[in-house]
Amino acid sequence: MGEQVDQSVFWDERAEAWDENADDLETFAARFSDPAIDLLDPQPGQHVADVGCGPGVTTVELARRVAPDGTATGVDVAPGMVEAATARARRAGLDNLEFVLGDPGTGPIGSFDAIFSRFGVMFFEDPATAFANLARSIRPGGRFVAVVWGELGANPWMFLPNLLAAGPLQAELTPPGPGEPGPFSLADHAATASLLESSGFRDVAVTPHDGVWTADAATVDDAISRLLSVGPMGGAWRSADDTARASAVDAVRAGLEDHRGGDGWRVPATALIISASVSG
Repeated sequence: MGEQVDQSVFWDERAEAWDENADDLETFAARFSDPAIDLLDPQPGQHVADVGCGPGVTTVELARRVAPDGTATGVDVAPGMVEAATARARRAGLDNLEFVLGDPGTGPIGSFDAIFSRFGVMFFEDPATAFANLARSIRPGGRFVAVVWGELGANPWMFLPNLLAAGPLQAELTPPGPGEPGPFSLADHAATASLLESSGFRDVAVTPHDGVWTADAATVDDAISRLLSVGPMGGAWRSADDTARASAVDAVRAGLEDHRGGDGWRVPATALIISASVSG
């Protein structure tokens, strides 16, 4: 069983790394969120929320889609993420969005026409309560779309780098136990659909969406460093010296060799796009 993690602290510690690397990470993450936002189909004038918004990249996109009269509200449990996202919105020159500290596990987060989440809802401590609060936060007839990771075995882009880097970074890697918050907590299609239905959603659909994590020979070390700095190895990465970091990157690069072709690496990734609605 995995060690209990305070999600607010965990993500706050990684907020700076996420913000610094957001644009580079977006090239990969957008392969999953772009079709999900298209499915949500936010319309001008709507009021939408982005749960687990991180540094605010997806919230900015939602704000652009609902402009000029609609609004987007980014919600995150980590103060550092809210701070980074607020600065990002300022740089984007948008005034129809805001970012707030919030936790669906403690109650409804507002009243919205639609709610979106990219890789945020897998970390709820009490998923049944949190999803019920999200359902209550959506106006009658509104929509919910979220992107979560598929099963561990379908995502070597994630588990291999962390597994391979744990030794060089002298880090203990303890995966979450069944039912515990973590990147694969919603990977079971049927269980996730049942969870949302029992939480007040209807018309629930869970659809796999395949992608790849890519890196070319010239930038692969930087790409690996980004992965390690923002994920489970983030704490060990921050405290490691340059020698340990270089050894970790070397170990990951060597361990991903089977996924190398030509002048780059292509490592499989699978997400699930969850869509649902609330009764009108």
